[in-house]
Amino acid sequence: MFQASNSAADTHAVQKSPIRRGARVVLRSKPRILRGLTWNLLGYVALIAMTFDVKEIILATYWAGRVDWSWLLTGTLSGLFVLICAIVLTNAFSRGTPRPVILAVALVLSCTVALLVSAWILDVRITSFGQFFFQFRVNALEWGMVIAAYYFIERSERRAAGLRKAELERHRLEAQMIETHLQVMQSQVEPHFLFNTLAHIQRLYQTDPQRARSMLDSFCSYLRSALPQMRAGGSTLGKEVELARAYLDTHRIRMGRRLRLNVAIPDDLRAASFPPMMLLSLVENAIKHGLNPLREGGSIAIAGASDDAMLRVSVADTGAGLSKVELRGGDGVGLSNIRSRLATLYGARAQLALRDNAPHGVIATIEVPLQTDSSATADIGPSSSQIAEHSRALGAVA
Repeated sequence: MFQASNSAADTHAVQKSPIRRGARVVLRSKPRILRGLTWNLLGYVALIAMTFDVKEIILATYWAGRVDWSWLLTGTLSGLFVLICAIVLTNAFSRGTPRPVILAVALVLSCTVALLVSAWILDVRITSFGQFFFQFRVNALEWGMVIAAYYFIERSERRAAGLRKAELERHRLEAQMIETHLQVMQSQVEPHFLFNTLAHIQRLYQTDPQRARSMLDSFCSYLRSALPQMRAGGSTLGKEVELARAYLDTHRIRMGRRLRLNVAIPDDLRAASFPPMMLLSLVENAIKHGLNPLREGGSIAIAGASDDAMLRVSVADTGAGLSKVELRGGDGVGLSNIRSRLATLYGARAQLALRDNAPHGVIATIEVPLQTDSSATADIGPSSSQIAEHSRALGAVA
């Protein structure tokens, strides 16, 4: 007996399962004409309809002395028909038809159909146009206020979304302008560095052609590895130090013992993010304004340190020193370029400071926020070991 009962229950479950699956498919499917209809909207409309119905039932009971339950069906149908009709008409005539016109047509049509359907369900005859118009007026006024509130809320949300989109577009354009500005300023540094080096090679050809050819061959090998890194959007302190070292090695061929170099960069700071070409500009200024004017030359020391989440990289030379004007503000293209790029990249969080070195010379310090950028440490152009290899080759020629 129990087995027969269980088998009957299983058979009933099997028979119901296709129906349940079909019901779930119908409920989950969303035709294109009903795009925008959600369960949340249906719940809100049902809640508003219940509020309106309770209010009309209370008023009808007060004035007529009896409970009129017809308002419950009429109000609920009006709300559901208004919602469905508004969504259908919006999806069908959204192009070229103003939104208020669509909502007004949906209101009139829905309230009319709701009154006729409720009268048919309740088997109530509408004896006069005045009776029909009274109920239509009540429903249309109530749901018209709901539609008007929904329309203005929807329009304000669309405007807010448009403003957010415009703000995002403005930020994107500003970012593009900043990136273009940085690229222009960086492009001012690269030819300056290249032309100065080629000018030194040209002068060396006049005195020692063999050394000049060796220097030019090594310099071309260095450029093949270094130029892609110069164009990179980000770099690390380790890569920039190797670039500066290779640049100084080319000048050692020309200056010989007049140029001495000391690099003191902690290993844990070599992976820190650092703007490209800035360190090279400071080194070039130290050569041009510091060591070149002196017959005996001098030394250049590159050092790095971190403190309070800030990275400080300094280039100290024992040369002739900068003028008072340069110490106060820096009218040179290289220094002004560095200051502009720092302001664009970091705002007030970064700076370039110049001060006198003892007994003579200048110490130039760049201070930027300390951060290790994974994209900067990625394989952008050559590695530091490749640049160092060409740097050692240049030093061997000297």
